[in-house]
Amino acid sequence: MASMLKDKIPTLAATLEQSRAQARKKYVVMMGIGVPVFLVGILLAALITIFHWSESGALYVIPVFFVIPGLILMVASAIIKHNYSSEAYSLLANTVDSTLFPNAKKDPNRGLVLNVLLKPGFFASPDRYYGKNYKTCTYEGIPFEQAGYDLQRRERHTDSKGNTYYTYETYAKGTMYRFQYERNFAAIVKVLEKSGILSFGSGGLIKKETEYIAFNKKFQVLTSDETLVFYLLTPQIQEKILDLEGKFKGQFYMAFIGNELYIAVNDSDTSIAIPFKETITEESLTPVVECLAIPAVFINLLGLNKTKFEANAGTQTVIS
Repeated sequence: MASMLKDKIPTLAATLEQSRAQARKKYVVMMGIGVPVFLVGILLAALITIFHWSESGALYVIPVFFVIPGLILMVASAIIKHNYSSEAYSLLANTVDSTLFPNAKKDPNRGLVLNVLLKPGFFASPDRYYGKNYKTCTYEGIPFEQAGYDLQRRERHTDSKGNTYYTYETYAKGTMYRFQYERNFAAIVKVLEKSGILSFGSGGLIKKETEYIAFNKKFQVLTSDETLVFYLLTPQIQEKILDLEGKFKGQFYMAFIGNELYIAVNDSDTSIAIPFKETITEESLTPVVECLAIPAVFINLLGLNKTKFEANAGTQTVIS
């Protein structure tokens, strides 16, 4: 993460904490009143029904005077929480983009082309696909694109009467990043988190362990060139990948394919969670900012803008 962005985190933390404290106070007060009032209304309605206190039903007006205000307060408190989270996310995302990716082109209603999303082989082909929040830019001379994805499979069900119906169930959801550099390694190296490996095969790639035991426990490395594994995944890079993975709430996948790098954070969009109950500090906000700055983080981490990824650093052979 660029130093310019790191320098802004203390101010961002202070600003968000002030907003959070105000929103949280209103939320607690309104929920603290709304929930008991709502429950009193429900209890009164239940008692009237159980003990038949009102043959005509006129007494049901009383619990209504509790249920409706209680419900209004609960809904209002939920809106306060939602608005805070939305505004906080916008502030962070806009700060990251204005600092690191000022020329980014965005389309909230577009995703990656499905063929691009499936190319690294992280996920099986879906029956239905939704994409969102497309962004493309160049950072340190390295072009990248990213977008959210929601991959769904069609499930067949039969109810108790023998009727058949279908639903679509999400099996992969998160954000995919695609980078392009000059050098073509004419090989493939994949890093797959073991807890999230899907059932389909390795595509003829060789399993390779590194000398870093902790990394081997967490990830499976597949490759078409064993030597390239040690060239691309140095111990320092493996350590940083482990550190970053710990900040994601789902699974992490990475693949070098020819002259492209693919990264997927399969986290159901939960990694970028801005605290609402807890105090926001510089320490707690840093992982959230790093998640938003993933393209810059990995371009710098892997040195995609350095000599070994330049075209003249090795022989170019195009992978079919």
